[in-house]
Amino acid sequence: MDLKRAIEKNLLEYVAVKTHTSTALENNNVEFFEKWFEEVPYFKEHSQNRGFHEIEGDHLGRKIPWALLKGQGDDTIIIIHHTDTVDTDDYGVNLELAYKPYEITEEYKKGRVDLDELVQKDLDSGQWLFGRGVADMKGGAAIVLSLLEEYSKAPDFKGNILFLGVPDEENLSAGMRGAVTLLKELKESRSLNYILMLDVEPHERDSEDVATIYDGSVGKLMPVFYVRGKLAHVGQVFRGLNPINLLSEIVRKTDLNADFIETVGNTTTPPPTWLYMKDKKEVYDVSLPIAAAGYMSVLTLDKPPKEIFDKLYQLSYEAFEKVIEDTKKSYNKYQKMSGKKLDALKWKPNVKFYGDLYKEALRDSGEAFTQAIEKLMKSLKSDFNNNKLSIIDGAYKIIEKTLEYVKDLSPVVVIALSPPYYPNTNNNMVAEKCLEINKSVESLVKFAKETWNQQYYVQNYFTGISDLSYAMFEADRENIKYIEENMLMWKDIYYIPLEDIKELSIPVLNVGPWGKDFHKYTERVYMEDLFYRTPILIDRMVKELLSN
Repeated sequence: MDLKRAIEKNLLEYVAVKTHTSTALENNNVEFFEKWFEEVPYFKEHSQNRGFHEIEGDHLGRKIPWALLKGQGDDTIIIIHHTDTVDTDDYGVNLELAYKPYEITEEYKKGRVDLDELVQKDLDSGQWLFGRGVADMKGGAAIVLSLLEEYSKAPDFKGNILFLGVPDEENLSAGMRGAVTLLKELKESRSLNYILMLDVEPHERDSEDVATIYDGSVGKLMPVFYVRGKLAHVGQVFRGLNPINLLSEIVRKTDLNADFIETVGNTTTPPPTWLYMKDKKEVYDVSLPIAAAGYMSVLTLDKPPKEIFDKLYQLSYEAFEKVIEDTKKSYNKYQKMSGKKLDALKWKPNVKFYGDLYKEALRDSGEAFTQAIEKLMKSLKSDFNNNKLSIIDGAYKIIEKTLEYVKDLSPVVVIALSPPYYPNTNNNMVAEKCLEINKSVESLVKFAKETWNQQYYVQNYFTGISDLSYAMFEADRENIKYIEENMLMWKDIYYIPLEDIKELSIPVLNVGPWGKDFHKYTERVYMEDLFYRTPILIDRMVKELLSN
């Protein structure tokens, strides 16, 4: 069977398997890979070189399919893809056709589905294949499976390839976080020297003429802010402190704040932005709300978490000062106009990281607090597992519970870190390991231009968030400690083995086919890339790096 037919076969069979993220359907990939292992003679005969790694504590019982093609020597390339896809609800009446790429493509040609001009143009060209997961990212997986089938036939294959399928990438990356344990175990038990982690996520293009290879992945932080004010009747507003006002001032100082923009190499992050904010009132009444909360997204390229959060602390403190100052101005004017003499305002800026609040609750309430938190965590875990509660709402509950056990009842801003956390990664962080990789990338770029007149651009960071974030971690012990203290649900519900990742520190690349409209009913992959160009590029890179 030629490579194109092998890729097509693997793609159609894999896409037909429903693996919707964060559902029990993700486990359907096990049957697919069990069948594939048995169909490939090498893996059928070497059962010790493949298996399913259980993700510790995973409420859905998801597993990581892995296969090790053991050749000559210790040098090993890890190739990853994520096994989950988003659901198909937006396909409407064509929901079942979403898993049949050629059939859904033909259905779209009948003109019964509303397609925009660009989608229609791609459809009419005959160069694109539609369907759920064809791009994101079972197309890339089909390429790698087909290459592995070919490599496994070579009796003198040089080097090793470790293939991983990680679940939950579309949600909290439980698969890749859990895979770190497997990587460490195999490295030690099989004497593997990891020289590269290659992801095959699809790439998007700003210009149709320029394809992209990535040698890093953007980082992402989710700061959570919980503001407790002071309750008061609306007719006596100066006896209270409105948390909505304070949180709004924090939003004004942080949203789109250009001080957070980073440029590293040829990548620049957008400024941070807020995704949600709301008071904590459950019903209408004529009192000020007691609290307000929200969260934001911060993308990073080089800055460690503590530096980001120290800046957020400073801005929150300034926001608190500004609200107090504005309140005093209004207060003084009210006294002057009303002729009433009121008590002097007593508010002072009060901003705390969650780790400090936790220590304060422990000091004030001791065992009563630890028991309450332990009970809450069990309840939250159950609610998360049964889709009754979001991560963010759980974060608020943890902060609220902690505040209950602190004696100080004054207004306060609490800043915490919520899952998920994606560390920023780039090969410059492990430059000494990347000399041959950089040469190989240069060779690929030259080859593509000379062979297909196709320009490939090396982007320093994949900005769509990827599992490559868990290939390396270069921040110091102070930052690891900071994350451990301020990440809500740490170890109880959410955990990243940062020390193990730091020890592994594997160079990264992303080389995948051109895709469009991921997560939409118009998701599609460019067939020239899927069947020809991307497989050739990956094949050349693998052989170049493992032959050194």
